Amino acid sequence: MTVASETPLPLAEGDWFEKLRQHSRTLTIAGGTAVVLAVGIWLYTTSQRRKEIFAAQELTRARATAEAGNLPLAASDLARIAERFRGTPAADDALVTLSQIRLLQGQHEPAITALQEFVRGRHPAHAKASAYGLLGGALEDQAKPREAAVAYRQAAALAPLDFLKAQYLLDAARASVAGGDTASARAAYAEVLQRFGELEQSAEARIRMAEVGGEVPTTTARRSQGAN
Repeated sequence: MTVASETPLPLAEGDWFEKLRQHSRTLTIAGGTAVVLAVGIWLYTTSQRRKEIFAAQELTRARATAEAGNLPLAASDLARIAERFRGTPAADDALVTLSQIRLLQGQHEPAITALQEFVRGRHPAHAKASAYGLLGGALEDQAKPREAAVAYRQAAALAPLDFLKAQYLLDAARASVAGGDTASARAAYAEVLQRFGELEQSAEARIRMAEVGGEVPTTTARRSQGAN
């Protein structure tokens, strides 16, 4: 007995129309989802941009309050900005500025704790550079020069501008000398002279390098290298 092979029957005309209708519905749903997603992304981006603009305006007002001498009110405003607009550039700047005000008010321990927590987080390089610079100064005031030198070195590595890098290196060298680590001080001065010899910080680096027994390159040699 021979078993006939099961060949799929062609769809009737009505079945084709039903398939097309179902497929069109699927496409419509998918297209609608894409539109909703695009609108959602646009709304989020617009909202985030407005949030950043408003936060920057609030930060400007808080800094003006600090410059006017009302540090307690400025500190309160900065803390509010940092909390309310968390994740924005203004919130990062507010946290760093708040630590600076705390240092001016003699609140070293809270400021150091806040700065150490800040530099462990994910923030833009320029904000972390400022935080490390403040942390270095605070640690120096606490008679912790070696720790301060490390903080200044981090600030130099992250600073976006050459003159800031050079200044933080000078700060690191000063702290190293205070901590009895003249080798690290010489290394920092040498880096200023080698990388930033055209900046004004190099003049101080030359003087300080001689004081710690380091080799000071001659300006004649530097000029001849530049000419080549």
